[in-house]
This record gives sequence, structure tokens and C-alpha cells, in this order.
Amino acid sequence: MGKVKIYAILGSLALLVILGLASWGLYVLGDADQSALERWRDIAVIFVILLFLVVVVLLGGIAAALAYLVFQIKDRVIPLLEELTGTAKRIRGTASFVTEETVKPIMSIVSTYAKMRAMTRTVTGKDHKAKSKRS
Repeated sequence: MGKVKIYAILGSLALLVILGLASWGLYVLGDADQSALERWRDIAVIFVILLFLVVVVLLGGIAAALAYLVFQIKDRVIPLLEELTGTAKRIRGTASFVTEETVKPIMSIVSTYAKMRAMTRTVTGKDHKAKSKRS
């Protein structure tokens, strides 16, 4: 991390020196009949235009990067969503199959038990529910 900080400081100093030299050079290039304020105004206009161009280039780069990311995401996400939809359908089918197959034996046992109770009541002629309510 120390090297990055040193490079940032040196880069900033180099940029300040370059801007200072550019300002001095532009000031010297001004006409002799211009006042100092007019020269500095012209230099400021030049720097504003240069900064505007830098901002336009940066915004164009950002827009291009975002467009690239959108296309990359679209190309990767749509097939992934289709695969997830297929997986969800497969899981739903598996869950319904397992539910049906697990309930069938239980239902057959319960129905067989109910049949046997009904047969026992019919054969013996006793009503077990009536006895339990009386006591």
C-alpha cells in the first residue's frame, strides 16, 4: 500500500508541475497588448475546454463499459434463468410425485383399517362409538 501512496503523490506533483508549465507557456504566448487579466482569462478558457473534453471522454468510456456489461450480463443471465425455470419445474414434478407415492400406502392402510372396523361392527353388531359416549 505504501508504493501506491507514493505513486499517487508523485503523480499529483507531476500533474501540478505540468499544469504550471502549461499556464506559464500560455501566459508568455499572449499578445503584448493584452493585459494580464485577459491572458489569465484565455488560459482559464483553454483549461475549461480541456477539462470538458476529458469529462466527455471519461463519460463515453463509462457508457461503453456499461453497455458491454449489460450485454455480458444479458448473455449469461438469460440462459441461467431458463435453466433455473427448468429446474423449478423438475423439482415441482418430483415433489408432487413423492407426495402422491408417500400418501398412497398410508391411505390404503387407513382405508383397510376402516373396512375392517366396519366389518367387525357389522359382524358383531356392536357399535364401539356408542359405548364410548355412554361411559
